[in-house]
This record gives sequence, structure tokens and C-alpha cells, in this order.
Amino acid sequence: MSLPTNDSLCFDKVPSVTAEEAKSLLEKDKNYVLLDVRTKMEYDKWRIEGAKLYSLDTLMNTYKELDKSKKYLIICLSGGRSACATYALRQLGFEAFNIKGGMLEWPYETVGSFNDL
Repeated sequence: MSLPTNDSLCFDKVPSVTAEEAKSLLEKDKNYVLLDVRTKMEYDKWRIEGAKLYSLDTLMNTYKELDKSKKYLIICLSGGRSACATYALRQLGFEAFNIKGGMLEWPYETVGSFNDL
């Protein structure tokens, strides 16, 4: 299986949550895991504490490391890459949800800042 190449194809095909919903799920349910699918450079400069990096360009090689008993909240910079990652993971049998608006819509504490990119 390969990843869709057009972000807009993914948005309509995956369930999404807001940043507020994602934060609440992460705080209340330890079965949720936050995956960041941006590049390592983006992640190193600006990230959410506790997010696990699974860069979109390597996800199809690394997804086997993920635990199918967990639920995944997927984030990127603006929501496009995470929508495609969510779509792919759902096709592979994972329970995954896109975070609408990505890091640009995350109003909570982060490590680093957008200005560091």
C-alpha cells in the first residue's frame, strides 16, 4: 500500500478531531497516542511534548512498530499530511484520527515555536 499523493483526497475520508478534543483524549485515556508525521527537522524545532515522530515519508516502512491496540491522534503542520497518514493507518487496521489544523491550530504549550522553523 502507498500513501495518497494529494492531501485534499484524504480530508474527506478520515475522522478528525479538534486540538481541544485531542488534548482532552490524551489527558483522559492512556490508550491514545499522539503521532507527529512532520519531518525530523520540523519536529526538532517545534513539537508537542510527548508526541512520537513517525515522519510521513517513512511511515509505510515504520508503521509495523505501532501497537494496534492503541488509538492514534495524528498531527502535522496544518492537517494535510496528517490526514493522509490517518487514511493510510486506517486502511492498515489502526484506529487513527486526524487533528484538524495541525500544529498551526494547537493553542497549548509546545517545545519550541513556529518561529523556530
